[in-house]
Amino acid sequence: MNRLVMIFALFLITIISVSAQPTLPTIPDVTVNETGDVQIEITLSAGPDNGSTTWFRNFSSLVLSNSNNTYAKYTWSTGYNDAGVYNVRFNVSDADSSDTETMTITVLNVNRAPSVTSSPTLTATVGHAYNYTIVATDPDGNTVQYTLGANNPSGMTVNPTTGVVSWTPTTAGAVPVSLIASDGQLSTYQNYTVTVSGQAWSMTLSEPTIGGSSQDREENTTTTMTVTNAGTEMITGITLTSSAVAKYQVVLTPLSIASLAPGASTSITVKGYVPEDKNSGKEKIGTITATGTSAGNQVTTTANLNMQAENNLVIKKVRVTVNDDTDTVDDGDKITVYPASEIQIEVEVKNTIKDLDMEDVNIAVYNDDLDIDEDKDISTIKDGKTTTVTLKFKIDEDADDGKHDVEIIVEGEDENGAKHGETWTLRFDVEEEGIIIVKSTLAPSTLSCQDKSVDLNLVLKNVGTKDEDEAAIEIVATTLKYEKRLSDLSIDEDDEITRSFTIPLKDVASGMHAIKITAFKDFDEQTHMKYVYVTVPSSCVPSTNTTTPPPVPPPVIPPPSDNTGGFVDVGTGTGFSFDMGVWGTILLVLANILVLVIIIILLVKFLL
Repeated sequence: MNRLVMIFALFLITIISVSAQPTLPTIPDVTVNETGDVQIEITLSAGPDNGSTTWFRNFSSLVLSNSNNTYAKYTWSTGYNDAGVYNVRFNVSDADSSDTETMTITVLNVNRAPSVTSSPTLTATVGHAYNYTIVATDPDGNTVQYTLGANNPSGMTVNPTTGVVSWTPTTAGAVPVSLIASDGQLSTYQNYTVTVSGQAWSMTLSEPTIGGSSQDREENTTTTMTVTNAGTEMITGITLTSSAVAKYQVVLTPLSIASLAPGASTSITVKGYVPEDKNSGKEKIGTITATGTSAGNQVTTTANLNMQAENNLVIKKVRVTVNDDTDTVDDGDKITVYPASEIQIEVEVKNTIKDLDMEDVNIAVYNDDLDIDEDKDISTIKDGKTTTVTLKFKIDEDADDGKHDVEIIVEGEDENGAKHGETWTLRFDVEEEGIIIVKSTLAPSTLSCQDKSVDLNLVLKNVGTKDEDEAAIEIVATTLKYEKRLSDLSIDEDDEITRSFTIPLKDVASGMHAIKITAFKDFDEQTHMKYVYVTVPSSCVPSTNTTTPPPVPPPVIPPPSDNTGGFVDVGTGTGFSFDMGVWGTILLVLANILVLVIIIILLVKFLL
């Protein structure tokens, strides 16, 4: 029995000694960016039973920074060249046992911007090619592309692949340059300043204009231009040529200059003929080129040659009506308007030619932001005559506040084919602070002879950016003998209110009557105005048996041609009606006269 107990004890000791070995836990994978730090901490699941723990890894970049029999810490500070995937094996052991685990370290690539290695050329000369090639390398081996930055000189280019910069300076001075090297994700800028010096040989021409704003057609006229040696060397053998076509008969005097010292200038006379079909205004008709020699180098310069003739289709007067408030304006004047304002522009145009008619005349008012595009055509304006056109439009309710340039454009062509015209610009100042009339209706919409009144129903809206406590509405119908004003109305920002007015129709003349509606802010500042129209049928005029002459009816205001919101005449007459009171009076007088004549005749017979 004792022997069995001993054998069992030895068996247990053997089992315990076999299982007591250092044991590694599962080690998680690690992912970092380049230049990031890797830290791996390991705590053994079971410690050693025979001696101390020995730690091992198969990746030398991992440094064992701290360890004991059950714990170890490995670190690694990665660099820009360490991108990749690393399979790492860890091993721990004591005197008679060991354990192994594996894990993965992933180091992600971090893109770096290219580095410019070239130094720019900082000097240049007017008229000479500027030479420089930008060079950049990418530390990640990516392909580098080259482009221009902002605010580079006119005419400069850079080859996107080779980096060759091309440019020929035209003026002296300090010129900023900005070049960009990019790998597609990150960019590096090279900014510098080029000092451009004037070339030793340079020549300039002033730009001549033949004629002027009062130049008549079918006449010869002259002007002058200047040739200047802008360099530091003598220029010799200068010749001048013109590219203008023959009908302008351009003549340059002189055509050549023997020499011109540095800094010196000389005057050239330019003569030309203004043809009958020359358009008004200044137009380019060709160029003038001067060519000479300086220090063995050819020097050439060119200037535009212009011609100007008188404009004979002129704007004489402009009258602008904003919500029934009319002013005469000049080119460039400011006009205050409000959303939903009704605008009328009267343009007076004159043909100032004494012996030619102006044909195919178009008068337009235009602004894109306010959606204004109105025009009218006039077939002919006789020589020396004036005509006036009226253009109407409405400012949109959603118009943006601020200043908007509205153009009045007049164009036409005379009988010889020359184009004439003028443009005025009016500054419309749209103010969003205002009360507008968004709806106006009449009830009943069609009058009958039984109607003794008509209701005017209004919807007012505050299109401003603040609440209004002193809004007002005014109704004036002169021929209906009605006038009404409501003040101190409160309308919140972007809100609407409704108001109704009953207008009596007692002793009202037949025909169409205008009702003027005016909206105000701040008690008396008019912001909107409109008309509606009511028609009293002609068949409804009451008859009279009195001998009193009928009263003269008040004037009837005709509706505008584009009115769509007023009443129409629904009378049953044929277009020609009689006032029965007047005819009754006439018939009564004639009857009395007839009775008197009969009485006189009877009296005469009786007496005789």
